Amino acid sequence: MNTESLTLTQAVPAMLDGSAPGGVLMNAMINQIGCGLLACDRDGRLLFANRTAQRELEAGRVLALRDQWVRGTDAGHAEFQMALREAADRQRARLLQLGDEGERTMLAVTPIWEPSLNHRVALVMIGQRLPGSALALQMLALRQGLTQTETRVLAALLANQKASEIAQSHGVGLATVRTQIQSVRNKFGVRSIDALLLQVAALPPITTAVH
Repeated sequence: MNTESLTLTQAVPAMLDGSAPGGVLMNAMINQIGCGLLACDRDGRLLFANRTAQRELEAGRVLALRDQWVRGTDAGHAEFQMALREAADRQRARLLQLGDEGERTMLAVTPIWEPSLNHRVALVMIGQRLPGSALALQMLALRQGLTQTETRVLAALLANQKASEIAQSHGVGLATVRTQIQSVRNKFGVRSIDALLLQVAALPPITTAVH
């Protein structure tokens, strides 16, 4: 993907323009967010995408970039286009779920309106498929004193795997996995797996790539 094509257009305030003094820091900050953020006009013309959103567009799971236009893939295209126009024209926010059963992704499409803009813009926030990024999970595991094995168990729980499935994939007995889960819960100070997952869900969306 041509990264130059993903910079903000002149319609966006100078504070967010990568060529302005404050824009360098602003763009760097936005690119450290692990949640995909992109801005489009009502017809889907791409105005800006952070690094996470660029990866999503390149992967083409639910959104793809075609000649500077963001398009929903397959059956989700019409719903995505309608959400863009409702955000830009009617100032209405919508929550979408696009993709097939194996690649379901939540998108929030919300309006952006500032007096310095010469047209309304829709902000698209691409939901994460798992709570927290890999980097955030590693940082949390280090903070809580988890072993490497316990970190793998926690990641498997986040992927909605059962104890029996974890045991099979890790090549250990079920009793061992249950002991590991108990150890993880103790280190987090929670009584249930649900409470554990709630703590992980509160992780900030840190990007997995640091540049």
